[in-house]
Amino acid sequence: MAPKSSDWSGDLFGPKLLTKPKTSGVPTASALGGKKLVALYFSASWCPPCRSFSPKLIDFYYSCKDDLEIVFVSSDRDDKSFEPYFGKMPWLSMMPGYSGREHNERQAKLAQMFKIQGIPSVIVLDGKTGNFVTDNARTEVMKANTEESKKALIQSWLSKEAVPIEEAVFGTAGGDDSLLMWAFKKIATNPVYLIGMWYLLKKGLKYLEELGKDEIEGNEL
Repeated sequence: MAPKSSDWSGDLFGPKLLTKPKTSGVPTASALGGKKLVALYFSASWCPPCRSFSPKLIDFYYSCKDDLEIVFVSSDRDDKSFEPYFGKMPWLSMMPGYSGREHNERQAKLAQMFKIQGIPSVIVLDGKTGNFVTDNARTEVMKANTEESKKALIQSWLSKEAVPIEEAVFGTAGGDDSLLMWAFKKIATNPVYLIGMWYLLKKGLKYLEELGKDEIEGNEL
């Protein structure tokens, strides 16, 4: 269910957000107060594309944090995974889903609400209303390689007509960087991976060929 009250951030994220690992959290409304844009970062330490994208998002955040706040929505499964990963992030985090049933249910509702199909995903909301701006932010952030382009991207989000979440059209959240796509990109951009796979394929075919010969010879006997 999309937020209806004026305290949209509390409705979405819960009453408190973490500023650092091993803390009790701060009130959500005050932590996000005054920000023009709020982004949800669906990510996890075990996800290779996430670990590759996080430094890029950190760099973007430092350039735009006057207008933008980010909330980490973690898919990590325990403190050992969550705390070191979140500890490197300069933004806020929801209470991780593994830390309690209520937190797990809230996180699951967010993933369903924003039609998250894979991670990393970045959803941008209007900071005042909680209305939907874009679910294509990850791709856009990747393309913003200069200070000018980062500022221009923020302005493009601010200039968009934000719509209530229940009226939003989704379709790009995490859609182009699943683990399978990540593996494909690695192979396509690094010939060493392709050579290695071809070598293993040839070895496998040779093994099957020898196995077939042994079977035929056994039948003849």
